[in-house]
Amino acid sequence: MRIVSHERTGPYRIKVRDMEGAEQLDPNSKLLDLSVEFCACGLSHNKPFCDGSHENTEDEQLSYTYVYDENNKRVILPRLYKTDGKI
Repeated sequence: MRIVSHERTGPYRIKVRDMEGAEQLDPNSKLLDLSVEFCACGLSHNKPFCDGSHENTEDEQLSYTYVYDENNKRVILPRLYKTDGKI
């Protein structure tokens, strides 16, 4: 078993216009306004892309550690590490 800590409760959003190679597209292309969302909460079943599973994390509090099973069912534990990163 591995324990992976995720601090974000939402995805990383990257606009197509900011991606490598975007300068080759027509500057008036509507494609440039699209964005891609990458999972940052660790719960997506479609990694590396976001599938909206982060909605389960929106009410998390810093004083607890949250563990999710494969169905995104949450178990709340006392904080496993201090805010300075030490156990």
